[in-house]
Amino acid sequence: MITRRIPLRLAVMAVPCLVAAGLVWLLLIFAGERTGMTMLPDTAGSMAEYHFDPGGRLDVEQVKYLPREEWRPMSSRGFAQTNRKDEILWLKVTLANPTPNTQHGVLENGDYFADRMDGWIATDQGDTHLLSGEGVPAAEKSIPGREMAVPVSVPARSRAVIHLRFQNYYGAFARPVWWPDAASFHLNRMRSGLAEGIYLGGLLALLGYNALLWLRLRQKDIGWYASYLATLAAFMFLARAQLPALGFALGSPWLEKVLTFVMITSAVCLTRFAIEFLDLRAGFPRMNKAFRRWCGILALLAVSSLTIPSWPAWPWLRTSTLVVAITHVGLVVAVVASWRAGVRQARYLLLSFGCLFAGSLPMIAVWFFETTLRDVAMRGLMIGSALEMLLLSLAVADRFARAQRQLLEETEQRRAIEEAYADELEEEVRERTRELQAANADKDRMLAVIGHDLRGPLTGLMRSADGMPGEFSHGVTRTSRALLLMIEDLVLWARLKAGKPAISHQTADEILLPAAALHHSLADHAGIHLTVDVAEDLQVSADLVLAQTLIRNLLANALKFARTRVILRAAAVADGVRFTVVNDGPPLSPEVAARLLTGENEPMTATGGMGLNLCREICAVLDVKLTARSDSGTGTEFGFTLPAPHPNA
Repeated sequence: MITRRIPLRLAVMAVPCLVAAGLVWLLLIFAGERTGMTMLPDTAGSMAEYHFDPGGRLDVEQVKYLPREEWRPMSSRGFAQTNRKDEILWLKVTLANPTPNTQHGVLENGDYFADRMDGWIATDQGDTHLLSGEGVPAAEKSIPGREMAVPVSVPARSRAVIHLRFQNYYGAFARPVWWPDAASFHLNRMRSGLAEGIYLGGLLALLGYNALLWLRLRQKDIGWYASYLATLAAFMFLARAQLPALGFALGSPWLEKVLTFVMITSAVCLTRFAIEFLDLRAGFPRMNKAFRRWCGILALLAVSSLTIPSWPAWPWLRTSTLVVAITHVGLVVAVVASWRAGVRQARYLLLSFGCLFAGSLPMIAVWFFETTLRDVAMRGLMIGSALEMLLLSLAVADRFARAQRQLLEETEQRRAIEEAYADELEEEVRERTRELQAANADKDRMLAVIGHDLRGPLTGLMRSADGMPGEFSHGVTRTSRALLLMIEDLVLWARLKAGKPAISHQTADEILLPAAALHHSLADHAGIHLTVDVAEDLQVSADLVLAQTLIRNLLANALKFARTRVILRAAAVADGVRFTVVNDGPPLSPEVAARLLTGENEPMTATGGMGLNLCREICAVLDVKLTARSDSGTGTEFGFTLPAPHPNA
């Protein structure tokens, strides 16, 4: 187990390292290539000067004729910045071309964020007006895209003067950059677009994977992580001015408001993810309650950043950044506490926050000390955030894998319990089956004893009463015969349940005549003419007792409903001997006919014996079919066919 885990841990550690190295090369080296770019001012005769215009009262013609002392030379740091909302920044850039060829280049502002940048280039035909800026529609820009740039051509061994007007809602920032060769500018732009496209594509891939995972599992921590990833990707997309790259214009103050809202929302999502991922409700209930309240405060701040127009967005954006930083510090405390409490997945969060903090350090340093390195610092933040997202994805994957292993272990335990229970249940079923078989055998023996002990007294009583005149003696005889037949049916029913029939060769007379003799006196007393119609020498193959009982029950049923006549008949047919019992009574009721058709048993009563139910069971044992035919003209006929003996038997 240890030899398997060590390579896996090394692989998990190697993946973020490889990704970090790839991102550093992609965003800082590949996309940071600046070959062909010249910072202004430089030593080749090019220079840049700026002028502040409070209130924006000057136009380009007035600016051209400003006294020399009104212009301030660009410092060696290469940027100029206004701090007032109503102040316009003018830039006069002089580009020198000492080469013998005309330079078709691009003059670019090193910062993406300015609502509008107007440029005027003096030519022989007059001034050429060029336009750019994040608040300018793509169709009106001189060079479409997010870059604030205008094309400039400088004749050989000459100079070109360009006046630039910067306007921004929260103050303008100008950092002029000169690309003598436009191809170098477009190559650099292609490199940056490709690198950031790969970066954003990676975030979208992680977002898509975790969104699908949440849709399948519906776990809260995965849902909040996917939300955090979505808001962070949206923040990076806006912070890198990708909307103008897609042709959409969104200037100040709404750009800053949306950035503030997205940033605070991402902090809410990250906090809720940490609450669910670390299970603070169970481990640290007080901390869980505090973080939930903090999420409510953050949500209120996020909504306020969009709905309160009087608040200045740019300071509000900086304040929200501080709030998000405080949130991360609080989460680090929660992560450390969870780790010390034994929550192993907390180490992923701690490492991810470390990556984000390391990526944020250049941005913090640039913010306070070096404004000209904004783009490089922003790329460092992109690297840190990408590593944070990757490590959080690994944390979610590790959590999911642990849950799967736990589920498999629980499944194996349940399977073992079910197998043990199944064995116990099977043994219990066998024991109960043995008990039921023993009880059934006792029942059969008891029925046999009852039949044997009651047959003699009832037979003697019936014979004594049969020889005496009077209605009372006849009632005793009828009741005794009914009880005797019921006992015979019970004993026979027990025999049917016990085993197979005893098949032998019998004559039709042996089957019909005993039943007729048993019921002859009953028929005479009821005034019913009982006729036996049987051909001589009819042989069948059947169980004699079962066949006699079948005829006896059908005959008893026929005598019960007959008016004047009952016929017992046996006749040869193609497949054996056909036995029928016919009475001239009323036809079968619809209920009885329906039960016979569907095979439903007749209801048993205390005086009616087992009736047709026993007849059906005897037919099933003898493998014959009991049929019934009934109409108002001929009465009712029950019949069945017994097979003839086999010639070789």
